[in-house]
Amino acid sequence: MGDIVRRKWMTMMDVHAGEVERVYGGPVGLIWEMLASEDADPDLDALAERAGIGEESRVLALLPGAGGAARRIAREYGATVIGLAAIPRMVDEAVRRTEEAGLTGRVDFQQGNPLETAFHDGVFDAVWGEGTWCYVTDRDLMIREAFRVLKPGGTLAFTDWVQVRASDDEWHTRDTFRIFPYFETMESYALLLERNGFSVMDRGEIPGDPARQVAGIRERLERGRETIVGLFSDEAYDDTLQALGLWERAAGRGLVGRGWLVAKKP
Repeated sequence: MGDIVRRKWMTMMDVHAGEVERVYGGPVGLIWEMLASEDADPDLDALAERAGIGEESRVLALLPGAGGAARRIAREYGATVIGLAAIPRMVDEAVRRTEEAGLTGRVDFQQGNPLETAFHDGVFDAVWGEGTWCYVTDRDLMIREAFRVLKPGGTLAFTDWVQVRASDDEWHTRDTFRIFPYFETMESYALLLERNGFSVMDRGEIPGDPARQVAGIRERLERGRETIVGLFSDEAYDDTLQALGLWERAAGRGLVGRGWLVAKKP
């Protein structure tokens, strides 16, 4: 995606994490939390090892959702993790699940703006992200902030949904999932990292069928229909199903996929 298109969409939307609030601030957000699985992403271990995360690592997880990956990094690799979430409800849910997992003190969650954190310069060994940065409009500023809070020699490691095929106009049709302001490609993410001072060490596509992954979420949604409607409403369920259907079509058409990148601060 070119800079002209990025600027166009940034002008049309708030240039901060407010879009996440719009998406997750109501019933749909709670439903997504219910669908979030604590099962480990099979690619998480490979990324953590590429990033060199270990017992001495202090990790900042930016937009960690309900915190499943942050807890796994702490439990399996011995790292100390701080998760910074934009939505207070997400913080509450992540704290609750962390207490249940017995990891309080090893993993902490705070509410804050990932584009302007309250952390001092150079305090983290690694900054981590997993599949949620596509919600942020000004990723350039977020990556600049990640660079600031990393120690010299620190690592940025993240996965995200990326645009694989399609023109910018094709992506923003009524038949695509337009909660997102725009999608990066693997190439544009690498350029963002490099122009903010990072050296890209490695990158790649996450194997597997994105449409099948979304279909798995749909199955959990449909199995939980009675519970969701009872807690919220038919309308909230239908809204979630519609959004998921658009996302499923985009994945099925090959417009989106999942990628990972690892970069170093000199």
